[in-house]
Amino acid sequence: MAILKPDNTSTLNGVKINEYLLTKHNPNSIAMPTVSMEGKVIGITVHNTDWISVASGTTPAEQYTRATYNGNMKDVRVHYYVDNTCAWQNLPLTLSGWHAADGSGNGNHRTIAIECIMSSAYNSTDKKSEDNCARLAAALLKKYGLDINHLYTHTHWLNVRDGKSGTVDYLNTAKNSYKMCPAYILPHWAEFKKKVESYLNTGSTTSNPTPANQLYRVRKSWSDAKSQIGAYSSLENAKKACKAGYSVFDNSGKAVYTVAEKTYTKDTKITLNNVTLYSSSTAKNGTKKSGTYYLYDGQVINGRMRITNSSANCGKTPTGSYVTGWVNKADI
Repeated sequence: MAILKPDNTSTLNGVKINEYLLTKHNPNSIAMPTVSMEGKVIGITVHNTDWISVASGTTPAEQYTRATYNGNMKDVRVHYYVDNTCAWQNLPLTLSGWHAADGSGNGNHRTIAIECIMSSAYNSTDKKSEDNCARLAAALLKKYGLDINHLYTHTHWLNVRDGKSGTVDYLNTAKNSYKMCPAYILPHWAEFKKKVESYLNTGSTTSNPTPANQLYRVRKSWSDAKSQIGAYSSLENAKKACKAGYSVFDNSGKAVYTVAEKTYTKDTKITLNNVTLYSSSTAKNGTKKSGTYYLYDGQVINGRMRITNSSANCGKTPTGSYVTGWVNKADI
């Protein structure tokens, strides 16, 4: 088969990106992921795959893309292959991949996969591949407003799958009997992480920004990246995901849409729809209730609020005679 020609070429953080999406090019009807990652990306997963010799006029990243196109990569589907020269993008960033061996876990369904093509020699060519991988990972973290603690190894998701718990750094590097990946980067993962962080904290990431690169992030505040619940290319989808106390921010950090935090006061009329009613603020079990009620005093205790079935009962004592029960504030 002839060498592939990319549909689009761009530069991202100094890395040449050749876009050849298998969602558009699939004449052999290879199986493809179908789960959307729109607004769900939580990080970048780094893998290693082995260096291969290729014909003149092409690169290993193109060769791996072509092998996938031909159905020779079994059930592996990644977003990027990167070598010492460039990266080839195989999947849209809104589509999940098959790469983490965690089934429907967050590795496959919520992270962007980069396969870094290297060898055990760790020579100058390997180091250039690794540098391109670091640059690309940093650019993607920045694109989604994520910090360095959202950089993952393949092994991280294997450890999560196997029931291990701990810090991101621990899960990224803890021994897993199934596979240690990225095999050639893991021995110096801390140094690689520092390199990604340095690229993340310096300079712009793209040489040709366009409106198509706009992402709308849903957060409590622009500075509170940890509160982010999604990043969307569509403003309307971001608005739909935005909940009370959150705002939608554009790439510049400007709030373009806000849902005000709900306020709760005594005698506020509420409607419950199959909501659990508890006998106290600490009761573990309750009964489902629907209908119109009123907040007894507007106070929140252990995340719950007291309700009564009549406005005339609000605030009256003794509470046992006038309080119908407790409901979770989140259910109101």
